[in-house]
Amino acid sequence: MAGIKSVAEHRVETTAQLVKLGERQISIFKTLQRIEKHLDKLNGQVEENKTNLTKISTVGSIGILVMPVIVSIIMRLV
Repeated sequence: MAGIKSVAEHRVETTAQLVKLGERQISIFKTLQRIEKHLDKLNGQVEENKTNLTKISTVGSIGILVMPVIVSIIMRLV
């Protein structure tokens, strides 16, 4: 009967396993919170970069449309 455990021993082992699982779960949740904060930061940077690209594209498009007009005016004056 060396392999048979008493109810008290089984409860102690089960409680110890539950404590370990609880600690792991807390660790996982903390890691997830750090990941979420980092993702929020990255998402903010992505949004800022999208805004900057839109501004650059707008200025570039205006430049492409305005430059020929300016060159044409200069050529007529010369």
